[in-house]
Amino acid sequence: MRKTSLFLLLFLLVSLSASVFLWFFYPQKTENEFEVNLFSLENIPVFKNSALAYEDLNLSATAVYAIDLSSMTVLYEKNSQVSLYPASTSKMMTALVALDTFNLDQELRVNKEATVSGNKLNLKEGQLIKVKDLLAAMLIFSANDSAYVLANGNQLGFANFMQKMNDKASSFGLSQTHFNNPAGLDEDGQQATARDLTVIAKELLKNNQLKQLVSTPYKKIEGQDWVYDLYNSNQLLGKIQGVAGVKTGTTELAGEVLVTLVERDGHQILLTLMNSKDRYLDTSRLIAWILNNYEWKNL
Repeated sequence: MRKTSLFLLLFLLVSLSASVFLWFFYPQKTENEFEVNLFSLENIPVFKNSALAYEDLNLSATAVYAIDLSSMTVLYEKNSQVSLYPASTSKMMTALVALDTFNLDQELRVNKEATVSGNKLNLKEGQLIKVKDLLAAMLIFSANDSAYVLANGNQLGFANFMQKMNDKASSFGLSQTHFNNPAGLDEDGQQATARDLTVIAKELLKNNQLKQLVSTPYKKIEGQDWVYDLYNSNQLLGKIQGVAGVKTGTTELAGEVLVTLVERDGHQILLTLMNSKDRYLDTSRLIAWILNNYEWKNL
């Protein structure tokens, strides 16, 4: 009996010691209260039929990325993170850096750019041309020589202009995009993804002047002793309701590239196709599919 009492006393002392230790030294659980404000989601695109999410559109493009611009909802995606040659869609970044670098009315002198290959205005060496006209020629007509005049006109030189383009890509978080030339000519290291080009286009469209240029079907620019008629290289302008740009691109290695803005019924859709065999047919199919199979709701 006495042994049992001693055992119970010892057990109680051990239990009390353990309780005291745990009370003072064991981390205490704390509960914090947070106030959460829930906001309604307006104009969010949702599928009319969830099975459509897996529908094959038979697009010829290697990479595709389409978003609803206001909500940043991804509407369609295919290999959007694969790095490919961007061709003249590179000029979107060239335009953004040019705005950071020059005044629009600043005049730049044409030098060796007169010999650049591909689509161009055939600028004459020694010719003076304003930055705003170079931007128009580059974004509407996709003139390669205009892109090079802008890059070479940089006060710190061509290499510094290219560094600015790559730094801006990095600032947008585009780790798979890199530029070696301002026109998008095929060159090792000249690369981007469909998603990255969509992000660059989104930034370009924030500038009203650039947004207006990419949606312009025709524009005349003129200076002393010269006049150029600029016709937009985007064949969907005026053909499909709501198409408002943004940029074409074609080279041997890039295939056909197209970044498209569609404004319809108060919605903005931004689409990018890379390495397409028929960019206009692909884009037309994708626009029709999105508009037929998505509906915008307030959630």
